[in-house]
Amino acid sequence: MKKHYFIWFTLVFCLVSPAQADNDLSSLKLNVSDLTQLYQSNNGFVWLKNQQLTVQAHDALEFIANAPLHGFKLSDYHYDLLNHLDPEQSKTQARQFDLLLSDGLLKLTKHVAVGKYNPAELEPDWHIPQEKFNALAFIQQALIEGNLKQQLNSIIPSAIGYQVLGSALARYQTYVDNGGWPLIAEAPLLMVGDKHAIIPSVRSRLNISQSDNLATPSSPNLFDNALANAVKQFQQQHGLKIDGVIGSETRQAMNISAQQRVEQIKLNLERARWLPKDLGQRYVLVNIPNFNLTAVENGQQKLSMKVIVGKKHRPTPIISSQISHLVLHPYWNVPKRLARLDLLPKQQLDPNYFYLKNIRVYQYQHGQRDEVDPYLIDWHELNTRRFPYSLRQDPGEDNALGQMKFFMKNPWDIYLHDTPNKALFDDSKRNYSSGCIRLEHPSALAAFSVSNMMTNSTLAEAIASGKNQWHKLKTPINVYTTYFTVWTDNGGLTFSPDSYNRDKL
Repeated sequence: MKKHYFIWFTLVFCLVSPAQADNDLSSLKLNVSDLTQLYQSNNGFVWLKNQQLTVQAHDALEFIANAPLHGFKLSDYHYDLLNHLDPEQSKTQARQFDLLLSDGLLKLTKHVAVGKYNPAELEPDWHIPQEKFNALAFIQQALIEGNLKQQLNSIIPSAIGYQVLGSALARYQTYVDNGGWPLIAEAPLLMVGDKHAIIPSVRSRLNISQSDNLATPSSPNLFDNALANAVKQFQQQHGLKIDGVIGSETRQAMNISAQQRVEQIKLNLERARWLPKDLGQRYVLVNIPNFNLTAVENGQQKLSMKVIVGKKHRPTPIISSQISHLVLHPYWNVPKRLARLDLLPKQQLDPNYFYLKNIRVYQYQHGQRDEVDPYLIDWHELNTRRFPYSLRQDPGEDNALGQMKFFMKNPWDIYLHDTPNKALFDDSKRNYSSGCIRLEHPSALAAFSVSNMMTNSTLAEAIASGKNQWHKLKTPINVYTTYFTVWTDNGGLTFSPDSYNRDKL
């Protein structure tokens, strides 16, 4: 009890020393509970010996000094105060330094390991559980084992190019510090051969943020081939239609300020920290704003393909699940909501619609499910509130799920699947589904999924059979649907449209 009181007294009293009149340390919000437990097992100091910094103190300071690489403010972890204090001057400053270093490191390790914020409070549709992390136990164990620097580095996320995002943050902060880039004024559609007064501004804008420096032609207002190629590179990096033409969308993307890009990168660094540290030996990751799927095995990207995701009013949720079965030539059990809102109006317009699309109608009567002839139903008597039927589409060319789906159990009935409508993959923005994820190359994902249980030729034969088949995977594959508006692709950076307006939240 006396020791607990002494620690409390030290935390409160020594932090209001007159020696620090220019820094009101008493206003700092310290984690008294964790600090009390940390100092119970030490003789008043964790980071100092004879008022000298230990090797571990230098490692801790270095980790805090790198907080901006994670998008954090140094002041949140007392960095300026720590540099202001001189432990050799007095025991009071030594205690202040030791306590502030402990508190700053406790905060920062937790923020780096699992994020500064609770995703459930900021992202209403984020359903990937946030991992638990005990910063106090982590630091105590690292101090006992004597490998603090190694342990601190181990909590930095390694997946999805986290460190590339950190480097990009530093680069874009430099743009901000140097005044950003020029705004591009409104103009008509511009392409190669055109001349316009905004062209020099466009060239300057691209020279600031892209690696290849554009030379100014003899006619500065000319839209030349070199500029067109630079515009295409910009469009690819920003999720736009890659045509080398400067239209309203391309101009708007150019006019997003460097400071806004900095904040966007910080936000996506935080999202990356919300993901599990270990995504699995084999996993599939869908990035909703980027309309892209990647499959990874042993840290190596094996697949990358375009996807179609949910509409803004029927968004694909952010979830983690596992592919447990590959289903060939699947039946489509139409979700009730889609049956009422989407298919009922089509049947009302054309009484042959269900017949032509091989959609069967069922009704539960007396505890059993019976098929009903759609031609015996007066569809105009039904509406979105009164629809006592369930619908199922048979396998075939018109099946909404195409030739295969990848079943994964989740409360939202979200899964990955083929689609007969391949033309939509040519669009740069692909928010067309009702929540499920349509695949550009489903057969490639199928081969990846069953590679440890089925040869490519066996898989091809199963697909060619045309029969409905369920293949249980020997080892389920982790799936994560995510929402990153800044993404790393082959070491480069890609900005994506905020299709669900989540960044604004």
